[in-house]
Amino acid sequence: MASKTQIKIGVQFQTHGVDAPQFEKSARDAVALGVDSVFLWDHLVPFTGQKDETAWDTWVLIGALAKELRASAVTFGVLVSPLTFRNPIILARCAVTAARLGNGKFILGVGAGGFIHDDELMNTKMPLRERMVSFANHLAVLRREIDSQNERFSTQVKIWVGGDGKSVTIPEAVRHADGWSGFGPPARFESRRQVVDQFRSMTGHPDHEFEISVLLTRQDEPIRISDFTEVGALHLMRSLRPSLDGTFDLQPIQDLLSQRM
Repeated sequence: MASKTQIKIGVQFQTHGVDAPQFEKSARDAVALGVDSVFLWDHLVPFTGQKDETAWDTWVLIGALAKELRASAVTFGVLVSPLTFRNPIILARCAVTAARLGNGKFILGVGAGGFIHDDELMNTKMPLRERMVSFANHLAVLRREIDSQNERFSTQVKIWVGGDGKSVTIPEAVRHADGWSGFGPPARFESRRQVVDQFRSMTGHPDHEFEISVLLTRQDEPIRISDFTEVGALHLMRSLRPSLDGTFDLQPIQDLLSQRM
C-alpha cells in the first residue's frame, strides 16, 4: 500500500534530562530544519529511567511551546498522554487552551498507559483487561468533550491514539479518533495498519480523514522512510532521547529530512 503523498517528518522530544527552557530552543531548531511536526511525550517518570527520577510536566511545557510555535505552520501536539492518570475532561481543556495559545490547531495523542513507574506514582496500576476497558470509556468521553470544545472555541484539536493493540486500542482509535500512531519495524507497522484498514472498512465513514503515523526511536535505526511509505505511513515521527550534555541532538531528524529531498 504505497503512500500517494509525501510523508511528513516530525520530532518527539522526551521530557527529561534537559533543562525546561531548552525545549523552546530545541523546538525552534527543529522547525528551522524543516520538520512538519513537533511533539512531546507524556511521562511523569522518565520512560528510560528509574522510579525515583522526575520528568518535566508535559502540559506546562506544551503551554510554553504553543506560544513559541504560534507563527509556525507545523503540527504541534503531545504523543501520548495516558488516559490512566490524565482525566479526559481536563485533557480536553488543556488541548483547547494549547490550541488557542498557538495557531488554533493541536494534536492530542492519547494512550492506554501501563508504564509501571508512572502507575506506581499515581496509584493507577490495574489488570490489563480493566485498564483497556477504562481506556475505551475515557476515550469516548474525550471524543465528546473535544467536539464540544472545538465547536465552542473554533479550535481544531484532533485526537490521535498511540499503540498497536489489535483487540481494543486500534478498534477504539478507528471509532473515536482522527488518527492512529503505530510502531516499527515496517513489518509490524504494516500488520497493524492492515487491522486499522479492516476496522475502517467496517465503519460508516471509512474515507473520512484519518492520519496514519508511526513513532520510531533509535532502536529502529537505520530508518529508511521509503520502507514506511510503502506500507502506508503518512507521518513519521522520530523520538529523541536527551544527550548527556543536556541538549537534543537533531542529527537523526536532519538525516530523515535529507532522505525526503
